[in-house]
Amino acid sequence: MSETTPNPSTPTEPVPPGVNRLPDETVSQTGAEKKNKRRMTAIGIGVAVVLILIIAGFVLMIHGGVTGVVRDIIIIFLALESLILVGLMVVLVIQMTMLVRLMRDEVRPLIASAQETVNSARGTTQFVSRKIVAPTADAAANVARVTRMFQVLFKGK
Repeated sequence: MSETTPNPSTPTEPVPPGVNRLPDETVSQTGAEKKNKRRMTAIGIGVAVVLILIIAGFVLMIHGGVTGVVRDIIIIFLALESLILVGLMVVLVIQMTMLVRLMRDEVRPLIASAQETVNSARGTTQFVSRKIVAPTADAAANVARVTRMFQVLFKGK
């Protein structure tokens, strides 16, 4: 029995995604992939640290008995935040009203100008049609008549 060895000149089949590769077939990661992986790891660690600090803060507040004071401070903070947001919403509504007025005042003259341009173009095309196209078409028709007349009279010579 003879064992056949694969011919190195024949192409190998690509390995489908999700299939484990041999160690010498591992695909090296590009610099962008490595940077993205490091960024995601750093974000995960940062989120974990923030969560641990929040939990530790709650435990220390409950143990120290300052939850009532912190609750009152948070309520005051939320009330101030609500007032600020309402003020910003009023400013936003005023700005939107001003934008609508500006657009209305700018669009009407723009439409009038466009209508004037269309009317001017219509007049120009009518003028060109009357003064250039119609006489040129008449002249071409007359030349065709004369040409056909000579063809008939001289029997196509």
